[in-house]
Amino acid sequence: SSGINAEYGEEKQQLIKDKWLPRLRNEAKNGSDLSKNASLRKLYNQAISEGLHGGQADAAIKCWENADFKECEFGVQGPAGVFGMICCASTSPNKTQNDLISYSRRYGFKLSNVGFQFCRVKDVTCELPEGAGEEEVEELALQCGTEEYSVEGNTITFTIPEEEQKGFFEEVKALGLVICSQEARWEAREMIEVKDGDTWKRIALFMEMMETNLEGYERIYHNIENIDEILSGKYR
Repeated sequence: SSGINAEYGEEKQQLIKDKWLPRLRNEAKNGSDLSKNASLRKLYNQAISEGLHGGQADAAIKCWENADFKECEFGVQGPAGVFGMICCASTSPNKTQNDLISYSRRYGFKLSNVGFQFCRVKDVTCELPEGAGEEEVEELALQCGTEEYSVEGNTITFTIPEEEQKGFFEEVKALGLVICSQEARWEAREMIEVKDGDTWKRIALFMEMMETNLEGYERIYHNIENIDEILSGKYR
């Protein structure tokens, strides 16, 4: 069992975890008691309604009660110009790192400082003003200084480079927008297409190994443009 409600496929399950676990952990830093932390209670209920399993949600909000718990990131360099930033949340970060070193060697990867290959961006979700149409939404994004945004229901999510966040938040405040959530992630500066079949196999097996065996593994940000094709198993 994956720990996610069975009606959701694997890709959907991963998206749900990527979206909600970091948000829940981050808000839980302000207090993990749902009866006392209204913001956490709201996020918790939203996460459950979107399909996050209650056990995973509970573990996320209680994680900071374990003094050994840490969120950690590891850079990896692989064959054919592949770079990745691996995000983990573990109570044994040293073991996680040692295991990752072992898995990396097995498939032609190595731990490396790859931060310069990525930029840090922030996704900020705000409530849309009531009755806002397409033109109003476009104008809103321009006023906030970004052309990168998406709309879902009555919310709009802006994507901004982290170094530009000060001016962005000042504009959001001036416009009176209500922020629902915000989370940071890595974005590759340049994407590449991997064509070699043997490299495909190494990448697919490496990612499968992390997902199934690496303690605390949550996700990897990478620069592989044709990752879906690689993970489809066509190399077999």
